[in-house]
Amino acid sequence: MKLSRKLKGITLGAVAGLAAIGIALAAGELFQTRPAATSNGAEETLEIPPAGTLANQGYKLFMNNCAHCHGVDATGDEGPDLHGVTKSDAKIASYIKNGIKGEMPRFDRKLSDKDVQALIAFIRSLKE
Repeated sequence: MKLSRKLKGITLGAVAGLAAIGIALAAGELFQTRPAATSNGAEETLEIPPAGTLANQGYKLFMNNCAHCHGVDATGDEGPDLHGVTKSDAKIASYIKNGIKGEMPRFDRKLSDKDVQALIAFIRSLKE
């Protein structure tokens, strides 16, 4: 009886360890730089800002709130290309918070000021 419990414990430990390794590998894939399809069929690489940075927080917010219009690589789709934006941070914040009538929804009720600053940091991190 004791041997059976030990064998169960070893088996469960091995399964849990393998599951943890699989989850760690999958999570690592989520944060890798990878090519993204653009609207013209070409592939462009989007560099993901380093973890723990304001720009990385902005990247995550961008993927959840903006990528469906600006493209997963931020080169534009329904919305404009965000690489090399020359508008001031205040103007970008105003666009995010208030939207653009008939073009972009407002996000002032969904995103905090800190979220908006993170999105601006991400936009500033984009290479032309």
